[in-house]
Amino acid sequence: MKKSAWIVLLMVAVLVTSCKSRLAQLERSNDFEELYRGAIAYYEQGKYARAKILFERIEPYYRGSTEAEKVKFYWAYSEYYTKFYVLSAHHFEDFYQTYGRSELAEEAEYMHAYSLYRNAPDESLDQSTSQEAVIAMQNFLNRRPGTKYFQEATDIINELQVRFETKAYNTAKLYYKLTTGLSYRNYLEAALVTFESFKSDFPDSKYNEELLYLSIETSFKLAENSLERLQAERYTRTLEFYNDFVSRYPESEYMTQAKDLFEKSQTVIDELKNTN
Repeated sequence: MKKSAWIVLLMVAVLVTSCKSRLAQLERSNDFEELYRGAIAYYEQGKYARAKILFERIEPYYRGSTEAEKVKFYWAYSEYYTKFYVLSAHHFEDFYQTYGRSELAEEAEYMHAYSLYRNAPDESLDQSTSQEAVIAMQNFLNRRPGTKYFQEATDIINELQVRFETKAYNTAKLYYKLTTGLSYRNYLEAALVTFESFKSDFPDSKYNEELLYLSIETSFKLAENSLERLQAERYTRTLEFYNDFVSRYPESEYMTQAKDLFEKSQTVIDELKNTN
């Protein structure tokens, strides 16, 4: 390695060691004005991990002072920038509840909801955090209808609603796919329940056409695998799903398959009537 490269590495090592030493010195200090200046300096330099250590240290000392708002606000952003979104949500919420009249309160309230949004998982995982984010964002819009963050907040709510819809759709399809095993009829019944719940929760969803067709197919399979005394009722339900499907989606790509199941169901119903 060239001598110049060694010099650069040595300078970097000295700088890192110096920064760590400075932070260690500040952490041991009882001079809160020095700690405050150090925290602000770290924050303004983008060294948020170091800044938040000092903000946490000095926050109780400055509580009730003129510097308290800045300490709390910067601490919240330090948690946000280091991707500790649960903590940033907590601190932003604490800020706007404590300093409701501050000119920073609106931003803090939005960032509370936005932090929850950033912490939300994708649609394949549990969506309780996403639901919390939607509630927080909607509450924010209700309290501040003229906010400058209106469009961003609305877009986030819409995005999360699509995430809920996708999660519900995947759950419904999962039950539909679980068609083997000792609980085959239970899977079919569960699938029908989830299809109906989906339609109720997301009446305008693009997935409703497919799921309503799958309701016909699943209902037919359930009737087919039922005791004879239950078959007439369950095949009749298949006809009801079909009639609903035809009225909603007369030009559907699934119409041929749906009509076939309708005719088979009607044939069985007629045979059961003749038998009885």
